[in-house]
Amino acid sequence: MKKITAVLLAILLALTVIAACTPAEDTATPTPAPATATPAPASDGDAPPPPAEPITLNVWQWELDNQTTDFANLWYYNQLEEETGVKINWTAIKESEWNEKLNLMFNSLDMPDVIIRPNLNLNIEEYGVLQGLLVPLDDYLEANMPNYYPRISLNNTVDSLRASDGKMYYLGYLVAQNINHNAHFFMNQTWLNAVDKQVPATIDELTDVLRAFRDGAPGASGMYPMSAGGGIEHHIEGIYPYFGMFGVPLQRWVYAAIGDNDKIVFPGYMDGFREACEWLAMCYAEKLLDPDAITQEENAWNEKINSDQIGFATYLRLIASAWANPDTTENWVSILPPSVSSGAKIPRELEIPEFGAVITSANQYIPETLQWLDKQFETQRMLEATNGPLDMSDDVRAILGEDAQDGSPLRFDGSKWGVNYTPDNQSLYKIVPVNQGQFFAPGDYYFDIFDLPPHRIERRDYASQYQAAGIVEKNSYMILTRLLKPVPDDASELQRLFADIESLMRERISNFIINGVTDASWQTFLDEAENIGVGRYLELYQSYYDAFNAVR
Repeated sequence: MKKITAVLLAILLALTVIAACTPAEDTATPTPAPATATPAPASDGDAPPPPAEPITLNVWQWELDNQTTDFANLWYYNQLEEETGVKINWTAIKESEWNEKLNLMFNSLDMPDVIIRPNLNLNIEEYGVLQGLLVPLDDYLEANMPNYYPRISLNNTVDSLRASDGKMYYLGYLVAQNINHNAHFFMNQTWLNAVDKQVPATIDELTDVLRAFRDGAPGASGMYPMSAGGGIEHHIEGIYPYFGMFGVPLQRWVYAAIGDNDKIVFPGYMDGFREACEWLAMCYAEKLLDPDAITQEENAWNEKINSDQIGFATYLRLIASAWANPDTTENWVSILPPSVSSGAKIPRELEIPEFGAVITSANQYIPETLQWLDKQFETQRMLEATNGPLDMSDDVRAILGEDAQDGSPLRFDGSKWGVNYTPDNQSLYKIVPVNQGQFFAPGDYYFDIFDLPPHRIERRDYASQYQAAGIVEKNSYMILTRLLKPVPDDASELQRLFADIESLMRERISNFIINGVTDASWQTFLDEAENIGVGRYLELYQSYYDAFNAVR
């Protein structure tokens, strides 16, 4: 990413040829990165004064399916309101309902002032560049965001924040971690010991272990050798991660992968896709796969994990997770994904900013809103948002319970921040927003001021393990989703194609698992893929990727 500013300029020039019919303003040269921004890793900027009169903002807030957070009464936001004079009317929306409600909101034009942590499917080109429903922030940042603004120049992160017109329509969310993948494979070691089996390395060995779990795991009644949750397409604990064992880096964000030969390929056309569907169908038929795995919510899956009812699963990490029962997490061990002879292939993650917040055109207080958001990027406040307060009140101690006896979860030694402990039972979500708030910490800022906590170190170690094994895809899918900047017409077409392809994949994979795969049903799938425009989808991404790849 070192040369991305130049890359994007060259891409857009190349795309003038590719999209000759596109109006000139659609391929405008990106605004250059702020030349005067100077990073200040260990200090914060001087905040503008609070608004002269209290204001109220309507905020849509993304919320995890497996958490219920009372945003209106969090210690964190109450303190923020006292300091800024900005009151928030919160509307919390669960992750599983987010896409539908977001689209309905934009279509109705009944918009909030701010949308916090919209997921990766927010169409910036459609709602920002094309329709003007999102506010371009470039002219406001330097004056109103003294904490956030200097950091966007670090590690070339500013380049990924720009849309095809060169403007920034969202604040980034970034936690530098040195990771390279999300879904990680885990095995229940207690169950392995009970059936006298070793950690499986191949699909055949895994199948043998799962059958042994089915027939002889502790308390076999009500047990599930393998399971999944959060919906079939969930990128961490759903069914999709299992396709990686068959060399198919299937993920929910873009139904395309970049091959080692730089050709864009549809996962459904990859060699291991049918084999993965057939294996999952066999597991379903033989009761090796939890029958609820295709549709069950994340909470139901977590409950089974915490009740020690599952033997094999994918997840993010063990420490500071929804696997809240310490007796349960002690049973699990990290493993390399069992694989076919051609090897596993796991989707590669890049440390590129996600969406932190967008401001809609309904907002009448843009500077004040950005100032309120920027307070959340102050070093101490940002670290408190994810780890808990440095100085704890009696109310906070009561929420943390016995953990509070160990003092504050967060520490500061005068030069560097760190984490003393992570409270059990997800109690942080009752105090601070954790990953549902604002955070922007590129590596050149973050690693100088912060000692990574145990759960971050855990994921970093997993990343090293998978990288050393050579099982993470060479070219990340995130190049397609975050670094290419299709002009609005192409972006809209890709979004429409994505919706149809996603429906096809979810429906067909579910059907294959439940009913099995026949030559006839497989041909039907291939025909449907062609008819809904998979070829055009790949063609568009290939043209943009070729332009990007030619100059990077």
